[in-house]
Amino acid sequence: MGKSIIIVGAGISGLSAGCYAQMNGFTTTIFESNKIPGGLCSAWDRKGYKFDTSMHMLTGSSTGSFYKMWRELEVVDNFRFFYHDLALSVEGMDNKLTFVNDKKVMKEEMLAISPKDGALINEYLDLIFGYDLMETSSLKPFELQNSFDRLKTLPYILPLIPNYVKYKSKTIQDFALQFENPFLREAVRFFIDAPGWPMPKFPLVLMSGFMKSSVMESGTPEGGSQKVVLHIAKLYEKLGGKIEFESPVTNLIIENDIVNGIVLEDGTEKRADYVIWAGDGHNLIFDILGGNYMDENIRNMYFKWKPVRPLVQVMIGVNIDLSDEPRRIIIKPDEPIVIAGEEHTWLTVIHHCFDKTLTPEGKSIVEVWYDTDYEYWEVLSKHKDEYETEKQNIADYTIAQLEKRWSGFAAKVEVVDVPTPATYKRYTGNWKSSPDGWYITTDNWKENHPLRNLPGLQGLYLAGQWTAPFTGTVIAALSSRQITQLICKKEGKTFKTEKKTFTTFRNYQNSSQT
Repeated sequence: MGKSIIIVGAGISGLSAGCYAQMNGFTTTIFESNKIPGGLCSAWDRKGYKFDTSMHMLTGSSTGSFYKMWRELEVVDNFRFFYHDLALSVEGMDNKLTFVNDKKVMKEEMLAISPKDGALINEYLDLIFGYDLMETSSLKPFELQNSFDRLKTLPYILPLIPNYVKYKSKTIQDFALQFENPFLREAVRFFIDAPGWPMPKFPLVLMSGFMKSSVMESGTPEGGSQKVVLHIAKLYEKLGGKIEFESPVTNLIIENDIVNGIVLEDGTEKRADYVIWAGDGHNLIFDILGGNYMDENIRNMYFKWKPVRPLVQVMIGVNIDLSDEPRRIIIKPDEPIVIAGEEHTWLTVIHHCFDKTLTPEGKSIVEVWYDTDYEYWEVLSKHKDEYETEKQNIADYTIAQLEKRWSGFAAKVEVVDVPTPATYKRYTGNWKSSPDGWYITTDNWKENHPLRNLPGLQGLYLAGQWTAPFTGTVIAALSSRQITQLICKKEGKTFKTEKKTFTTFRNYQNSSQT
């Protein structure tokens, strides 16, 4: 029997850690506070509609180094992926711009809107259709890379050097402000810095090849994020791993600054040779460890970096077929809405009509996101009547605006659900209900070495969204793969991705917690 590893959290990071650890001969158990796996990759059913909140695209679903990882986790070979030629339509201020995977078409459309901005239009399109920054990625942890590994990425890095030199600390917001046309000032940044999902101070250089890496080669999995994560959970169990549900971890067993296990909420102690923490980072570092194992890097992360803002999501099931519409539309309503004291002047509307497994025939799921203030909702959720009234007001406003876009929409709404930051907090326990860890900004994007360990503490590894800026599902899974590689190195093992599977695994039901 191999050495034992306890993993805290059965989201995509914890499940990936479990799979790779099992592939490499370790004995593992995942402890999860909820009744089912998934974490942020969650979904629930309402009147025949399946509302799925995550994985609107999966980076690396068709090619590249991340593609190899998704194959190892048996995702790409077991799922159908949808790819969209039209990624986004921005409509407002008497103009419309469609983001399509055809550079010539986009150029013609942008020049028709503002011929005076021709030079900036060319520069923008050259950037997003140019050399792909994701090509420089490696599955191998930086701690184990040698000169040969770095040489292999050189052909992909060299063409990007002019972008690094030219843009340095420039943001997409800085670039957008250079346009003379007020509509294009908004639209060009909305490709990444969108209403409901802002990306403040986003490094312009990271837009390199964005159309290729984030549109052309990143598909949406059929069945949504929860179906993907449940598939990985079944793989983990087939590999011999075990998940203990409804088992919140409240403490660590620490002896002589070595982590030897965990303590569950009921006081039960579980020991292991290693612990991988794939849960909330703030809870671990501050609540459990009391801030006793920190250095300047960690203090910068938690006191200077900005967490991704939580969301109010208006989820609508409607008896209208929107299949012919762009899957993502940004519209400018004729009047803004104020939520938590903040005005929202544009709306991002997302539909899922391309995935027939989520909606009844001929009907649609529509989402509208509002980024919001966590503290406001934390307080409001303690006053049930006011909380429900605010949710209803936001839903009513949203439906009224969509009625103006699609006449008859309001009368055909069949179900509405409004998860808020309070919902995220209750279900995931994430600090400030953040759906994606830290924003990546010009202040931290060069901090490309993820947080693996805490200073002065042995036997503990960190994985998931709180280990680096803006991780998303792909980096959350990658962090777990790399941690397994590091543990293998420490144990003198050759890292493997071959699978010896067993037949026992359980069937999971969708979450009903919203």
